[in-house]
Amino acid sequence: MDLNILLGVAATAVVLIYLAKVLKGPLMELGRMALRTLVAFAGIWAFDVVGALFGVHIGLNVLSALTIGVLGLPGVALLFVLKYFLPS
Repeated sequence: MDLNILLGVAATAVVLIYLAKVLKGPLMELGRMALRTLVAFAGIWAFDVVGALFGVHIGLNVLSALTIGVLGLPGVALLFVLKYFLPS
């Protein structure tokens, strides 16, 4: 094997290992946010099923799920205020 190829592979491996260490934190945070958003989707769906009995509805979309996923219960309150208390 040529020495240049061997050095290129070694340098690429070092760069990839460094990038993996640097990006580990942000990727973990992105994964947590994605999981919270999926849980929020399930929560909104369950709320809509139960809320249909009482005439209460929250739109099931990515923006509302991200709002609830990031903010939690204050996000639910924010969506209610936006939907029911602000004029259309």
